[in-house]
Amino acid sequence: MFNKTITNSKFLWRFTMLFSLVVYAVGMMVTTMEIDGAVYAEISREMYENGNFLELFLKGQDWLDKPHFQFWITALSFKIFGVSSFSYKLPAVLFMLMGAYYTYLFGSRFYSGKHGYLAALLLMTSQHIITSNTDVRAEPYLTGLTIFALYYLAVYLRSRKFHLSVYGSLGLGCLLMTKGLFTILPVAAGLGLAMIYEKKWSEILNWQWLAVVALTFVFILPTLYGYYVQFDLHPEKELFGQTGVSGIRFFLWDSQWGRFTNTGPIKGSGDPTFFLHTLLWAYLPWAFLAYFALYSKGRRLIKREDFSESYTFFGFVFLFVIFSLSSFQLPHYLNALFPFLSILVADVALRHAKSRKFRSVFFHIHIWSSAVLLIAVVLVHITFSNQYPEFDIYVIFLTGLFIIVYLMNCRAHKFKKLIFIPAISVLLVNYYINRSFYPQLLKYQAESEVAFYMKRHNLDEQKLITLGMQEEMVSFLQKRIVPSLDIETAESDDVSGKYVFTNRQGIEKIRLLSLGFDEIQSFEDFRITTLNGTFLNRRTRHREIEIKYLLKVN
Repeated sequence: MFNKTITNSKFLWRFTMLFSLVVYAVGMMVTTMEIDGAVYAEISREMYENGNFLELFLKGQDWLDKPHFQFWITALSFKIFGVSSFSYKLPAVLFMLMGAYYTYLFGSRFYSGKHGYLAALLLMTSQHIITSNTDVRAEPYLTGLTIFALYYLAVYLRSRKFHLSVYGSLGLGCLLMTKGLFTILPVAAGLGLAMIYEKKWSEILNWQWLAVVALTFVFILPTLYGYYVQFDLHPEKELFGQTGVSGIRFFLWDSQWGRFTNTGPIKGSGDPTFFLHTLLWAYLPWAFLAYFALYSKGRRLIKREDFSESYTFFGFVFLFVIFSLSSFQLPHYLNALFPFLSILVADVALRHAKSRKFRSVFFHIHIWSSAVLLIAVVLVHITFSNQYPEFDIYVIFLTGLFIIVYLMNCRAHKFKKLIFIPAISVLLVNYYINRSFYPQLLKYQAESEVAFYMKRHNLDEQKLITLGMQEEMVSFLQKRIVPSLDIETAESDDVSGKYVFTNRQGIEKIRLLSLGFDEIQSFEDFRITTLNGTFLNRRTRHREIEIKYLLKVN
């Protein structure tokens, strides 16, 4: 009976999905991280506080980068649950879970129920999806909305029910209002290239797409109007060092195409192989299966041996190539494509499930990669921290390792082993990261630590200013706009009688102003979203740390 329970597919599925939700929930308790997460949280807080849902402000200043949708949703969460890191992350995680649900629906609709379950599991247990549910930016919204839009438009092509095209257009509109024009490319390319591949010329030229375009335009009108009111009506405003900046043009063109061509206000440097090796860790533990799935699907499409859907393959490959050619590249750009990739991986895994060679090769790959992950997290803890892990981590690890070892020693069920062993392993690693590693790491985020310190010691938060730093987390945690002064222009009256959060350059400035001060507390600071080996090693960490200070200026 016990053997049948542990190796039962329903038990393993339910255990893994429940464990995923636990890992997500623990991650939602982690303090929001600088820089991007803190910026988005503070913009949403200011939107909620001032009740202005048309214009975007950061610390009271006009902000032009991402469009409105994410901030609307987060501000609504603040209205319902109050302002906190938890309520900032909650809607993002819900959108990601919506993405898992529509991944399941897509797999079930175009393949089988088993395929849908497996695709959802692969998505929920991929590394960067888990990370993005803790360090929340725009990616969970994009992940959910991309597969949402593709599902309804793909089903619409087969059923011709008009209301489905409305849902799909809504998804496209929300994508555009989350991060701009490039977000709809995987959906458009997936549908368009699939129809070209299948030589459905009449469908390509059908009036239906004009209706979808028109509906999508209607859905993005709130953002267009908001940009028009905030920027286009005020050409005198200076942004990016120039006046006459059009918010509508930036939204529809400059922000996305400018990044791709490196001609916009935000620049980067591109590497054509960047996403090939990024996928290796971002889609752990399924990366090797993903490479094989893309090769296998592409080969079958070339030989015209595949009669299932091809929307996900073309949508993934098209945007993957676009990203690889781009001059501005970040790992989280791939997240929105992971539902597509999970559907493809589930297909190839189930298609080859009875192949001994396939099971043997990927069983060994997944066993070794799981072992490396588990050993790595132990080594990271030993190197990073001198504290014992929390008691619940021992309980969770012992439970997970027991199931892994039990599965390992079962002679049969090799396909279950190559799926559930790596899934449980990556969840164990991320439970530790969310429960222990991040909370310790965030002790080195001085921007949040100073806010916590002032609250614990009942210091007058209304008197806090920052000198020489633009720190959003202080404002978010204190639920007010904390004034930020420039070191070069600060005067005596600006800092006298205030609590000043600053660095060494700020201290020198206060001395130049001939003002006395008391050092209330010092904080070790590091940009924790850009970790390196020197910082992770507690013996060499001091080389990477900057000291920031909370002063009381007399």
